[in-house]
Amino acid sequence: MEEERGLSAHTVRNYAQVLGEFQKKRPGEWAKIQESDCRAYLHGLAGEGRHGPASVRLRFSALRTFFQWMQSRGERADNPASGLRLPRPRKSLPRFLSEEQMVNLLSAPCRILEKKPRKSAARKEPAWARWRDAALLELLYGTGLRLGEALSLSWRAFHEEGKRTLKVRGKGGKERLVVLGDAVREGMAKYFEKLPAAWRREAGPAFLGPRGHRMCARVFQRNLKEYLAEAELDPSLTPHKLRHSFATHLLARGADLRAVQELLGHARLTSTEIYTRVTTERLRGAYGKAHPRA
Repeated sequence: MEEERGLSAHTVRNYAQVLGEFQKKRPGEWAKIQESDCRAYLHGLAGEGRHGPASVRLRFSALRTFFQWMQSRGERADNPASGLRLPRPRKSLPRFLSEEQMVNLLSAPCRILEKKPRKSAARKEPAWARWRDAALLELLYGTGLRLGEALSLSWRAFHEEGKRTLKVRGKGGKERLVVLGDAVREGMAKYFEKLPAAWRREAGPAFLGPRGHRMCARVFQRNLKEYLAEAELDPSLTPHKLRHSFATHLLARGADLRAVQELLGHARLTSTEIYTRVTTERLRGAYGKAHPRA
């Protein structure tokens, strides 16, 4: 289903969990599931009070997509989830870091490295991993890449001398170009310099774990909490907030909305427009605090 529907591995894992949950609550053959079963399941979730609108919509999307997949394989003639309608929740404004907070966060790995230059027993990663994380932070904030997109890159993507753009494959297999700024290129060069020579394989993954394999997302998510704490920021912030910060800062400095849409790889302009609401709210807040007749 991952290849046929163009879904990311992360989405497929989430959908698989939903389908397993559905089977426990509404046991039976998938080919015999009716619309009433789907409706009862979703309404039951809402009644439990443990699931917000986004969580319910994820489960609805998982069911609808799975039954579409069954239809495409000739295993069902209908889609019992297609007739269901859920209210669209109002999108909350994306959380982002200020430019000052970002500068503080980006330097956190190096500050920690100065305090703890050797591998720690708790962390179980060598010192060069701090340079890797510093480079990855710069890449995520400097390009707006999703974490999965960044971790899928190979060293070859960065090796061409003077290279200023990068081609990445995003959601649904859609390709886009992102710009590599000086800070990103310098961060990657420093990381590459610190990496063990035997692991500098041009065709291999750019971001490596301590055993030389591709770094997994949960390792960076764990490390990010440490860097957020070092920068005295909310440790619950996720890597995706770097993407939010990237877009918000570009628009705040006058970037064209369409250009930001292309850099983010959004299929719809409405997905990008939410960041204009963030900058508008910020300006209103600044006006309200500072203007004598606000």
